[in-house]
Amino acid sequence: MTDSPTIVNRSESSGRRYPLFVERILLVLVIAGTWFLHPMVMDSLDGAVGTVAAWCGLPMLLLMCAELTGRVLQSVRNDA
Repeated sequence: MTDSPTIVNRSESSGRRYPLFVERILLVLVIAGTWFLHPMVMDSLDGAVGTVAAWCGLPMLLLMCAELTGRVLQSVRNDA
């Protein structure tokens, strides 16, 4: 049996490097966005709903937006 780089004996070529610095910048922006938007969410919603929205909903929403942006960027780079 020959040495193959893949499990199904396919020959694959390496693609372009993915710019990880973009995802790191997006993560820093998510952290900063959470930091600055947290008081606004706490002020606009009262009680337990505001607490859950500020501590759980806002960070999850921002992380989902960053992930979506990263995936769109990756698909655009792969198509070009």
